[in-house]
Formats: sequence, structure tokens, C-alpha cells
Amino acid sequence: MEPAAPLTWIETLARLPVATVVFTMAGCTVLRLLLAPSQNRVARFLNNTLDAIVYAGILVYLLIRPYLVQPFYIPSESMVPTLQVGDVVMVGKFSYRLGQPQRFDIVVFRAPDWALRPGQIPGKTDFVKRLIGLPGDVIEIKAGEGLYLNGKLLKEPYINGIPQYSMKIIDGIVYEYDDAGNVWKGGPHMMRVDVLDPAERQRVFTTPSQPIPPGKYLMLGDNRNNSSDSHHWGLLDAKRVVGKALFVFWPPSRIGPANRSPLPEVPPAN
Repeated sequence: MEPAAPLTWIETLARLPVATVVFTMAGCTVLRLLLAPSQNRVARFLNNTLDAIVYAGILVYLLIRPYLVQPFYIPSESMVPTLQVGDVVMVGKFSYRLGQPQRFDIVVFRAPDWALRPGQIPGKTDFVKRLIGLPGDVIEIKAGEGLYLNGKLLKEPYINGIPQYSMKIIDGIVYEYDDAGNVWKGGPHMMRVDVLDPAERQRVFTTPSQPIPPGKYLMLGDNRNNSSDSHHWGLLDAKRVVGKALFVFWPPSRIGPANRSPLPEVPPAN
């Protein structure tokens, strides 16, 4: 779903390529120099306007957007009820320059190429999900029960319903399965691939879920049963993280923190 007016211009401006911005500022600077000799009122007004455009471009696109904050439009229902379709959230890029992502953060990240839908651009499409699993965590989902973190059921007040799928992580690959014996897997260059090998299928049912490898995160949508997330396309490489969703600033009726629900208490490790 694409942003509707008046959000279209916000999304377009927020995602302008740096090359376009630099070219525009260079053009404004050249025009400014050409107008400089003239001292009439119109020329002075245009000079001031061009100066403002150049300074704003440098501030917003070369400093604020790359290093501090950037707006992000929520295009799908994967984070319902926490984030609604049409919300615009401010993403803090500085957050993870000062520290590491934390469990339960709402994170914007560069989507893996194999997770993209038709029309989405590799290397330029961002997703937003909740960080559920950190390196070393043992995560398992049992259909109709919920998510187990390090062997203990996690009470998640922010989700839109108990997951109706089961999931394990084995050798860094995320496996989804059901009671009928169907098994799928997601991982590098794999998007919910059917597992047909009998030995591999049997291993999924008999092997306990394993710790998340170093440098990887498990990302899940709050709308667990309607989200294309790690249980479809695998663990996320930490290098793909863009920033932390801080707060919703549009629409006005939704202004507030991005993370609105009480966060679960993490059960102590065994």
C-alpha cells in the first residue's frame, strides 16, 4: 500500500537519493552566483531562498538523515496493533551508534533481497519489525501456545494474537512447521522454502531449537500470523539494521511513542 496525500511528498522527500540532493544544491549554488551581482528586490529574495534551500539540504540530507533521524512510513499490517498502516514513525539512527539493539526494540532495517515482493527494490527497501531474539537466545514458537525464550513461555502484551505456527532455529536456519508434518525453512537466499527431504524434516521435529548465531537477530512482526518476518525469510544480519523506531508523528491522532505496550519481563536463564 502506497502513501496517500498528504504523505506522498513526505515519503518522496525523505527518500531522495544523495546524488539528487547534491545535484540540486549545486544547481542552486550556480544560480545563486549568477544572481549575486543584481541588487534588486526580486534578486535578493531569490538569493535568500536559494541559500535556505542549500543550507537545508546540507543539514537534512547530509547530516540529519544519514546520522540522526529519518521518517518511515508504515505500509502494511505486520506490526498491528502497535503500528497501524499509514503511521509515520521517526527512526533514530543515532540510537545504535551509541549502543547495541536491545530485545523488544522496534527496528527498521534493510530488507534481505530474497524477502522482497515484486516492485520492491533490492538494497533500498526497509522493513520494520520487533527484535525478539539476540545472539545466544534460544527461541521456539509453539502453535496455539506462544513464544518460548530460553525455555520459558514469554508473555507478549503487544502481539495481535497467539501464533498459529510452530518455529525452531537449527544451524542458523529458521524452520516453520505444523502438526500435519509440513516443514518450511528460511535463511540466506531462501524465502519459506518447502522442506522435502525426509531426513531433514525428521530432524526438525526431533532436534531442540538452537541458539541464535553471533551477528544475527530474530525479527518478528507484532501481527504474528500476518507478517513476513524471520519465520519466513530467516535471521537478520546485524549489518542491515538502520535504526530504532522512536515515536509516531503522523497522523496527529496517533502521536506518541512507537513502543506503546508494557514490555515483557524476561525470564531468568536456567
